[in-house]
Amino acid sequence: MVNNKMNDKYKFIDIFQTILMIILILFGLLILYQIIRKIAGGSWETENIIIALLMFNISLTVALALNQVRTSIGLHYLTNKVNHLVKDFKEHNH
Repeated sequence: MVNNKMNDKYKFIDIFQTILMIILILFGLLILYQIIRKIAGGSWETENIIIALLMFNISLTVALALNQVRTSIGLHYLTNKVNHLVKDFKEHNH
């Protein structure tokens, strides 16, 4: 039962992270295109490009935080399993 809940959490985080990364890649390509157009004669105003880069940075930070959460969930699960093994080992030796 616990393992099934862990898989559901992983599945949701993986799907959300994959969608977020696809959106980030597309947004990053759009920003790159606008920067190239700005250098070649302009499309967006400089302030808009800076705001877009800031939003890209914040989104990338959220994606990295999701990766950290996924790793933390896995580590917590592994730590609980190891603690149970240590407890069983101590009981068996005494």
